[in-house]
Amino acid sequence: MSIDNFRFPFVLDHKPGFLLGWFFYRIFKRFSYDAAMTEPLKRMHREGTVVYCIKYRGVLDFLLYNLRFRKGRLPYPKLAFDLSVFFLLPLGRVFKIARHYLGSFLRHGEFPSPYKTGFYRSALSQGTTSLLCLIDPQGFTRHFIYSKEEALGLIIQTQREIERPIYLVPLLVLYKITTEKEKGSLWDILFGFRDNIGLLRKIVLFIRHKSHAFIDFGTPLNLKDYLQDNADNLSLEETVQDIRQTLTDRIDTQKRVILGPVMKSKQQLKEIVLRDQEILTGMERLSRGNPRALKKIRKDAEGYFDEIAADFSIGFVEFFNITLTWLWKKIFQGIDVDSSELAMVRQWARRGSLIYVPSHKSHIDYLVLNHTLLLNHMHIPRIAAGQNLAFWPMGYVFRKSGAFFIRRSFKGARLYARVFDRYIKALLEEGHPLEFFIEGGRSRSGKLILPKTGFLSILLQAYRDGYCKDLIFVPASISYDRLLEEESYLEELDGKEKQKETFWQFLGARKFLKRKYGHIYIRFGEPFSLKDYLGEKEAHGEELQREMAFHLVKSINKVTLVTPLSLVATAILIRHRRGFLMEEMRETSLILQRFLKRYSLPMAPNLGNIDRTLDEAMSLLSGWKMMSLLRDIDGEETFYFVEDEKKRELEYYKNSTIHYFISHSFTAAGLLRGTDEICSRASVEKDYLFLRRLFKSEFIYGDMSAENEIKQTLEYFEENRFIVKNEDGSGYKLTRLGLDRLPMWSAFVKTFIESYWVASRVILKWEQSTKKKGDILKAIQYQGLRFHKLGLIDHLESVSQLTFQNALRYIRSNVLASKSDKEEDPDMRIERLNDFSDTLHNILHRRL
Repeated sequence: MSIDNFRFPFVLDHKPGFLLGWFFYRIFKRFSYDAAMTEPLKRMHREGTVVYCIKYRGVLDFLLYNLRFRKGRLPYPKLAFDLSVFFLLPLGRVFKIARHYLGSFLRHGEFPSPYKTGFYRSALSQGTTSLLCLIDPQGFTRHFIYSKEEALGLIIQTQREIERPIYLVPLLVLYKITTEKEKGSLWDILFGFRDNIGLLRKIVLFIRHKSHAFIDFGTPLNLKDYLQDNADNLSLEETVQDIRQTLTDRIDTQKRVILGPVMKSKQQLKEIVLRDQEILTGMERLSRGNPRALKKIRKDAEGYFDEIAADFSIGFVEFFNITLTWLWKKIFQGIDVDSSELAMVRQWARRGSLIYVPSHKSHIDYLVLNHTLLLNHMHIPRIAAGQNLAFWPMGYVFRKSGAFFIRRSFKGARLYARVFDRYIKALLEEGHPLEFFIEGGRSRSGKLILPKTGFLSILLQAYRDGYCKDLIFVPASISYDRLLEEESYLEELDGKEKQKETFWQFLGARKFLKRKYGHIYIRFGEPFSLKDYLGEKEAHGEELQREMAFHLVKSINKVTLVTPLSLVATAILIRHRRGFLMEEMRETSLILQRFLKRYSLPMAPNLGNIDRTLDEAMSLLSGWKMMSLLRDIDGEETFYFVEDEKKRELEYYKNSTIHYFISHSFTAAGLLRGTDEICSRASVEKDYLFLRRLFKSEFIYGDMSAENEIKQTLEYFEENRFIVKNEDGSGYKLTRLGLDRLPMWSAFVKTFIESYWVASRVILKWEQSTKKKGDILKAIQYQGLRFHKLGLIDHLESVSQLTFQNALRYIRSNVLASKSDKEEDPDMRIERLNDFSDTLHNILHRRL
């Protein structure tokens, strides 16, 4: 479209004059927008015509989108339907338009119409990007009373005449992220409600919040596809109304993604929960008709609500976020998050309330995740936090930030359980996103903990009871180069009791400010709809809860990043325990890197450059004094080594990604059995299945069957020439390379085998003793340290209270437990345990 042909004041196809342009560019240049839409918008512009759709008319909005999108090299609106920009145009254009209007009036007795002249139709046909106001009182009056043509109807008719698609793109701008409340303020009444703010308020917001304002996009509507799907069903008037409502709903939905639902106060939620008929009936039943008892029960119920409920304040969150921003910059080198994954989560948020399910390694997990969501213009969830974090003043801070508190156990607290259950239903009913940790508590080992189903069962029941139309579960992995709680975790693994969180403990955290803890990595798994998930499953009740819980933790495992530090920690612990030269470390790191690429496993962005990876990781380890070095006398060669105590710290980071390697480790352990030249496939499978069953409480296995895992791992070892099949294909011969490399793969599981073997020896002695005194776990811990000093086990990391607990549980349930109801001879129990212990010993002392 040529400017010379413009005879209407609806086109802004030029940069404003110097003073006007300078002023508005200074304001608008700091407005951010969803960068994930850049390529889709450019593609739509190439393929068809883009029509941006805003809810209410506004010249300032037109100017904002025109200038900001022009600066961002996006398709920018040059034309606005029924929105005059007469006073923003150059004088030359103003005179031309005035002369055109005057001439038309003198000749025809009316001003020219961009509809009758075909101006709008021509612009659409030529692919001119434009702006449409969906709710326009003036346009409605013109169409409804005077039967004039309306813009959306024209767009629909034009689409029926042209081949190129017209894309209707919902658009909105938010100046600040303050949540909306049910009752408007005096400011809203005087200057316009937030959904349709007045001109004065808009100018103030433009200037005041230009640094925080955000332009967002709803789901685009391909008008050509829409008309093909609804060709015979609706009249033009009905089509206009349906499309207008659809686009308006998409704008409102996207607004909720950022601002969250319209807020009810804590008092309103309290009344909803405590006046619920089931709660009232339950209290009546507990009181047994006693008025005094009922009064006390009601007081207890109100106390439970206050104990549980969040008291969210977006103003507090924004203030606290300033502190967090400073804190993260002070102690971390950055938060690494994949913008494409965030864009995916934003799209899913349009379908229903999000339920974030992150891994849980640190107390700061929810702070980091919420900080990231806030920076990326997404409403932060209400968080299920342990009651242990409700101590003053942090409990107040967490509550204001959206945390609600949950006891570790509901045992014997029926009324508390009912209040908690109804509170969760109220949050879902209002449309709040939630966040909970499927593992229940923080992982002390680095691996994901087997999932707990308690909170999940509450969500499932709320959905079944109709408190929400759907729930969108979002698995997420949060990884750290180094944990703040590392020291306390090591103490707990040594058998020391967990310290209760207190204010003084919080003050002691000031020492963290003196250290650097590397990067934080956040990755999101593929979200899924609860409605769709349940539609595909035949399981019910507890079986369904268990299946879904494991689906969530497997999804978290799938997106857990292998970071530079976890790669180097793994290389040290599986191959270079006694020390290494840099070239040796490089070789092992390349082996691991090739493995990760072979299976397309998620790696940190900088892991592609192995030399950079090593430099970064070695720098961190040296800075943390976790690694020592010796220099050759001529200074040409440096030997690096890690002391035993420090290896225990590295174990956590190796374990964070051990699930990627564990099936290969099981197979490697089977291949290294005995001293026979040929290792039979049957024996490999037997050992594999034994180890897989043994460590079912240690590792979360993938969806692949054991049979296919064995096949896959053997194929990998064959590809890399570690093994070759014998002539009849019934077994494998280890190559020279295999004898060198397979011990490295089997080392992943060796730590755990040693732990279970130590436990088996102590339990065997315990079972044979007539005097069973003391704490058996302490006895296992002591024996583990003693065996390490004697050289009977190689890994100090094997001496872990957590692994010993799992070993004790497994042995009691699967080795000592009788398979029949009949009373069993104690000697048979001891014999089974002795055989079990010998099997572990034999695996440990084969060719490992």
